[in-house]
Amino acid sequence: MNRKFYLPLKFLVIFVVLCAGGYFYLHYEVSKNYGVPLDDHNFVILKDNKFFHNDEVFFPIALNYIVALNIDGSKLWVSPSHDYVDVESDSYSNRDSALKHLQADMDLIKQSGFNTVRVVGIGEMKVHDYQTGELKFPARTPDGKEEFLYLMKNNNQQRYFEALEELFKIAEKSGLKIIFLNKMLPDVNTTEKHLKELAYYFRADTCILAYDLFNEPLYFDLTLRPKQAVYKVTNRWKNIIRNYAPNHLVTIGLVGIREVFAWDPNIVNVDFISFHPYEHEPEQVRNEILWYQKYVNKPWIIGETAIPADNDSVSYDLQQEFAKNAIKQSVSCGAIGFSWWQFKDVRWAEFHASFMGIYTREGETLLKNSNETVSGTAKPVINEFLNFNYSKSKGECVCLPNYYNYSMNTKFSVTGKIVDQDENPVEGAVILAWNKDWTHSYHTITQKDGSFDVRSNYPFYHLRMSATNYTVIADDILPDTARVAGNGIPTISMGVKMIRKEF
Repeated sequence: MNRKFYLPLKFLVIFVVLCAGGYFYLHYEVSKNYGVPLDDHNFVILKDNKFFHNDEVFFPIALNYIVALNIDGSKLWVSPSHDYVDVESDSYSNRDSALKHLQADMDLIKQSGFNTVRVVGIGEMKVHDYQTGELKFPARTPDGKEEFLYLMKNNNQQRYFEALEELFKIAEKSGLKIIFLNKMLPDVNTTEKHLKELAYYFRADTCILAYDLFNEPLYFDLTLRPKQAVYKVTNRWKNIIRNYAPNHLVTIGLVGIREVFAWDPNIVNVDFISFHPYEHEPEQVRNEILWYQKYVNKPWIIGETAIPADNDSVSYDLQQEFAKNAIKQSVSCGAIGFSWWQFKDVRWAEFHASFMGIYTREGETLLKNSNETVSGTAKPVINEFLNFNYSKSKGECVCLPNYYNYSMNTKFSVTGKIVDQDENPVEGAVILAWNKDWTHSYHTITQKDGSFDVRSNYPFYHLRMSATNYTVIADDILPDTARVAGNGIPTISMGVKMIRKEF
């Protein structure tokens, strides 16, 4: 009788001791490393389709900022991107100088009306060996050369984390939150192992708003994946963050409408979507934003957008007007954050990518309440962020006249209708059509009755069709069989096409 009583009691005592020990260990480790408990209220949370910080609505006004790693012997540190300065004036090869410049940039970003920075460039690991999954990352040497460090050798991962920790502390000192772009590779398991260690190391860092786990898969995922596979891999990634950093959020940067064929925004398992619409065609950004509002069923932000302006080829006034309209359309259509690409002009190969900064490369800007200066001069677009007021920005989510065909082409047309397995019309489905060599394309979306009319200024040969939560179908056409329609446009009718509900 006594044995039956004491044996369960002993196990109960052991269980309670282990639980208590685990609690105090985790609490001690977190407090030792960061000085805050895991349930600290200073984390940004997502509730009722909005971000909250300290029990108040938080609307991220974010600026994309490129960060570089630098190395000198055993020392590894962060700096602003070397693309932000001229080589001859580069002073980032000295750690103290680099961190001073970085702090000044972060202070200037906060001074410019932003409350969040999307950090890019420093978290994008490369694969050295696809058989072993060995990862590496670049760092710049004092003589300006690029050196690759193997992540799991010579304590490099720990040094990398310590360099990131310095970056996050600098951003926090400036009063900024961080969205951190960490490049995941769906077919490389070591990126998941690295994510676990990264998330756990920074699990109590309240500066981090979210991890951005893939940048623009439409361009950078070279494998054509079925939607089920995309769901499974993103589900694994999200669970890693939930298990190792439960107070941090997860996002993925999608190009926009055209991601629907694989990285469907309603399929990827993340806390919120970060869309990257750009003006490849007239008013494409505002038109895409309306589509997000109508057909995306999870929280979303604008993670990147901009148009270039050098005040010569493109005027500063036009850039400012674009920002004003894009911000207003975003807020009016339900976005819960807005991000601009990027901090400063660069000198890359293409004009379009080189002049999107809110600061030029010329002159200097004096920081408020400081004698410090930052190279570069603000463009007028900065006023749209300085004067942003979330509560006063919401208006009508506008539908523009070119919503169904941005460029309003009249040289070639493909028409048809999309229905589901029950023969009901599918509204908002995406039809993407290419030229013969797959080098140029246009897209449109279906109307309420499921009909579509995708147009171009050249003949189409290839089509793909899908909608959020639906299967994908593809078809080839022969443009020589086109007939001139009543509107005078050579047209091919695809008839009725069926897509099936997949999720």
